[in-house]
Amino acid sequence: MIKAFFEPTSKRRRGFPSETNVKRGLIRTVHGDKVLHEKLGRNDPCPCNSDRSF
Repeated sequence: MIKAFFEPTSKRRRGFPSETNVKRGLIRTVHGDKVLHEKLGRNDPCPCNSDRSF
């Protein structure tokens, strides 16, 4: 019974699809190095893992 209570939380900790498949943004070249910017969606979790929406 207790295991079933905690099971949904453990599934969430593995990562949302939006965290594992981050939408990629612009690719810039700075001094010969490529800089990749990640775009976060409106309802994606906060990158600081505070369980808030970004």
